[in-house]
Amino acid sequence: MRISTRMFQDDALRSVRDHLETLARLQEQATTGRRVRRVSDDPAAATQIMRSEAEVRDFEQFRRNGMEATTRLATEDVVLTSARDLLRQARGLAISVASRNPADPERQAMVAAIEQLRQQLVAYGNTRLGNEFIFGGASTTAPPFQPDGTYVGDDIVRLVEVDRGVLMPTNHIGDGIFSSALQGLADLEQELQTGTQASIDAVVSGLQAAEDQMVLAQSETGTRRQQISIASDSLARRTANLLDQRDGLRDVDPTEAAIKVVTAQSALERAYAAIGKVLSTNLLDYLR
Repeated sequence: MRISTRMFQDDALRSVRDHLETLARLQEQATTGRRVRRVSDDPAAATQIMRSEAEVRDFEQFRRNGMEATTRLATEDVVLTSARDLLRQARGLAISVASRNPADPERQAMVAAIEQLRQQLVAYGNTRLGNEFIFGGASTTAPPFQPDGTYVGDDIVRLVEVDRGVLMPTNHIGDGIFSSALQGLADLEQELQTGTQASIDAVVSGLQAAEDQMVLAQSETGTRRQQISIASDSLARRTANLLDQRDGLRDVDPTEAAIKVVTAQSALERAYAAIGKVLSTNLLDYLR
């Protein structure tokens, strides 16, 4: 096969173009710190990078879910602590006057005090976080308790996904937490007006049972917050691992990138020198 001068020229020009493209790509990598910016740079690596980033976005959403759930549960815990203090106060007031005659002015004054506590407990049941009432189940736009203590919410426990496939309850239904306590306070008002010490003591005992329900709810709330914290820590570790893997596929080492640029520049200079020789030889052949 006869090798023509034109073939030498074409090969030399092709080599220069290839070296120019390589240099441009390596300079872009050195400038941006990225080895893979487009799918065409490395299709296999780009696919894995996109999968990692999609997984990271999912993890971030789970962590946001967990933080929102933790805020609701923490608010619930604070409210239940206040409600328990209120019930203890009501029991103390009732015990202090239970042995007195129903007509005693101080005992009658306690009726008004218990009514105020009952109204405060209704307010606790209607606690709102942002624009949501937290004790109404899935019914979050209207107060779950009416002024007389009647529960008008629903019985749906709200769930959020705090990790893939892990659903966490984020509320307790107000009916199960407050209704017995509200009824107990209403009964206590009545007994303070006309009841005996024995009947008052019975109602006070019922208020203790209502507080025990709140204690149980708080225990469950604490367990849920702990589980969310564990899930959040796991998500943070897995997110860091995914980002490390992504960066390993996507990014370049600055020192290595700089060396490659210098090497590519040298190769381009040699290609220019080679094509210069080819063109110079062809010109001498022409002059002869």
